[in-house]
Amino acid sequence: MLNKSQKETIIQKLKEKLVNNKVLVVADFRGLSVKDMNDLKKQIREIGGSVQVAKKTLINLALQAEKIDFDTRQFSGPLAFIFGIAETEVPKKIWSFAKKNDKIKIEGGLLEGKIISLAEVESLAKMPSKKELLGKLVGTVQGPVRGFVYVLSGTIGSLVNVLKAVEDQKKSQSA
Repeated sequence: MLNKSQKETIIQKLKEKLVNNKVLVVADFRGLSVKDMNDLKKQIREIGGSVQVAKKTLINLALQAEKIDFDTRQFSGPLAFIFGIAETEVPKKIWSFAKKNDKIKIEGGLLEGKIISLAEVESLAKMPSKKELLGKLVGTVQGPVRGFVYVLSGTIGSLVNVLKAVEDQKKSQSA
């Protein structure tokens, strides 16, 4: 059993994680083996996230302290709280993990302090990452610029050909 100072330490760490991360996915992990849980934690750490298992009352106190109206007592069973810095990375990882392991059940979560449903977690999991979207944007912007450069080089090439023809014509007339 935890004493008051241990509980306060856990609440403080949870508050820091709520402030420093953009996304939180809540998952029921009943029946998940220790090996599978350690595997999940490792996968989440690799993408810069973290997995925290805490009593619902402690996470609720941390949520209330951050003025987030999300009551974890609505869910039954033990919960894992999976935090992530990027909006899509943690949902992608936990979603793919849940597809392979039916013992973990995603319940919902938070995105930048706003409550999101299971369907919204799924949408985030299927969404391209910020890097992928920026890459597509660069490609989209680069296409017209590349075409413009091609047209200009063609125009300059045509101008050079016309000037060469005029020069040849003048040479043939003066000769």
